[in-house]
Amino acid sequence: MPVTQLTLSPADNVVQYTLINEKKTLAVMVLNYGGILSHILTPDKTGTVRDVVLGYDDFEGYQNPENRFFGALVGRFANRIKDGKFTVDGKEYSLLVNNGPNHLHGGEIGFDKVLWDAEIVSQQPASLRLTYVSPDGDQGYPGTLTTHVTYTVTDDNALEIDYEAYLDKDSTTSTVVNLTNHSFFNLAGPDLDPTVHNTHVAMSTDVKGFLELDKFCLPTGEFGTFEQSPWMDFSAGKTIGQDIEKLPVSRGYDHPYVIHQEFQPDTSTMPLRTVVVATHPTSGIQMSFATTEPAFQFYTGNYISTEIKAKKAQQHVPLGPHAGFCLESSRFPDAPNHPDWRPAVVVKPGDKYASKTVYAFGVNKDL
Repeated sequence: MPVTQLTLSPADNVVQYTLINEKKTLAVMVLNYGGILSHILTPDKTGTVRDVVLGYDDFEGYQNPENRFFGALVGRFANRIKDGKFTVDGKEYSLLVNNGPNHLHGGEIGFDKVLWDAEIVSQQPASLRLTYVSPDGDQGYPGTLTTHVTYTVTDDNALEIDYEAYLDKDSTTSTVVNLTNHSFFNLAGPDLDPTVHNTHVAMSTDVKGFLELDKFCLPTGEFGTFEQSPWMDFSAGKTIGQDIEKLPVSRGYDHPYVIHQEFQPDTSTMPLRTVVVATHPTSGIQMSFATTEPAFQFYTGNYISTEIKAKKAQQHVPLGPHAGFCLESSRFPDAPNHPDWRPAVVVKPGDKYASKTVYAFGVNKDL
């Protein structure tokens, strides 16, 4: 199927691209603004096509201050940096503090709030490459960084996301990078199920544990085990809602789960590990999540506002806390300030930062 495009806001040059596989069993809509995945459409067990991500139908919606990074590309540094400070090449840099005492998701105007250059890579498979050049000093980060993110929709019902970033060849400084996508999934659609509590999640044995967090959601440096914290354990499979009330401080899951500890800027040549399979029993829609990254943030939309309404395809139902969940492949949060983790996020001139993540969709009628 050809990649099509629709201008959502001529004044702002915002374009929505639609990528559909040849079988017409997976359609993904991408904005050049923020690299946002605005819609993911796939059939449920009855053949009814459902939109399984949260977001907005128009560009104006993404300007809403209640927007929680719905579907967005996040950078330069996804997740949190303690006190908004880090050091590279012996120089300390200070970033905007926008999440309690932390710097979160790249700052006030992160990669989620800029226009990306878009290039159609191929029609079959449907593939779109987004490029953004972040200048030296952007949001306080050093070095001119070029980032490419390629979205590809395949005939086996998968959305592949390939990330690549590198400093300008004349750069005289290193920088820090941590890229992810912040899609909120609801595999029934919020019109069928307003929360993800009934969604069944199974994590593979490749998930080794999780990072312990302090009260500001920053890693303490300690690794948590499922034996000590069974409510964090999804290895046998369970619904998201089964133990969510055991996390009252964060109001739900908002934790980095650990896959491996091979800390280097380019993980794209590492094994693509399927680490999560999520299924909604009513729709039967099943999503598998695979990545080359060392970790992923499992977040259950704990602060989604009740003032937000779902998209037209989701009957404009009101949203709220736990209306969607995120699986954000990434490096460790606050890695610049942890010596053992730094090699994964410090990008030097001549280095390539890269990774691959895949979300694959299907139907499971047995759950």
